[in-house]
Amino acid sequence: MPVSPEEFQEKVKEIVRGHYSRTRTPLLLARLGLEIERLEAWPSSRGQRNLKRLITETCAPDLDIVWDKKSPAYIAVVTPEAKAEVEAKIAERQGDEGSAKIRLKDLAQPLLLAFCVDVQDEEVYIRKTRPFRYEVGAPPAGHSADYILVEREFRRPGLRIDRPHQLPRDERADLEGRIQKWAVAHAVGIDLFSKLDQGEKGAPERGRNALDRLLAAQPAGLAQRLMIPADIAQLLTRAS
Repeated sequence: MPVSPEEFQEKVKEIVRGHYSRTRTPLLLARLGLEIERLEAWPSSRGQRNLKRLITETCAPDLDIVWDKKSPAYIAVVTPEAKAEVEAKIAERQGDEGSAKIRLKDLAQPLLLAFCVDVQDEEVYIRKTRPFRYEVGAPPAGHSADYILVEREFRRPGLRIDRPHQLPRDERADLEGRIQKWAVAHAVGIDLFSKLDQGEKGAPERGRNALDRLLAAQPAGLAQRLMIPADIAQLLTRAS
């Protein structure tokens, strides 16, 4: 239920000030948005304005927006007292952007699907703890803090990702770069989404074919509605 503009301003200031009273780690705009969504604290006067514009227009000078000029999706909300330290942390991370090389084959399938699911006008989220799962539209009610937004600028909607090793080299490199930039923008270690270790694979995956894994990776409720052609389903059941 929307709140008054005054309540929105006070709630946002409370969240941001509370965050920086505990840490100087940048409070990302996307994370603040999830918290506002969880608290149902959007203002009744929101209209078509996004969160960045709302903060700029209604919360200044108590709050400000800073971002990484090399990675515009990395946007943080700051208090005047925390601004200098947060800007310093953003400057530090710029040199680390290319340090953690990733490979598609090392990543969990739900993460790859989140980047390649063929949706254009809806948001996509990935659950950040196992079992990984992506959601289209919005995270499940009451669980927004468990998910991370995969922004449209990082995604490749419609890219076939069922066999990452068969992607053309340029397509594979492009997707790896997008995922890496997304991880940097959200300050998450990409190893968070790694496949299970060899020692862990046996029990969960034993007896499961490619069709089982495909269905398990889908958002809640979608698996029951998913229409898979019979010939494709047959091929997937034969694949380990």
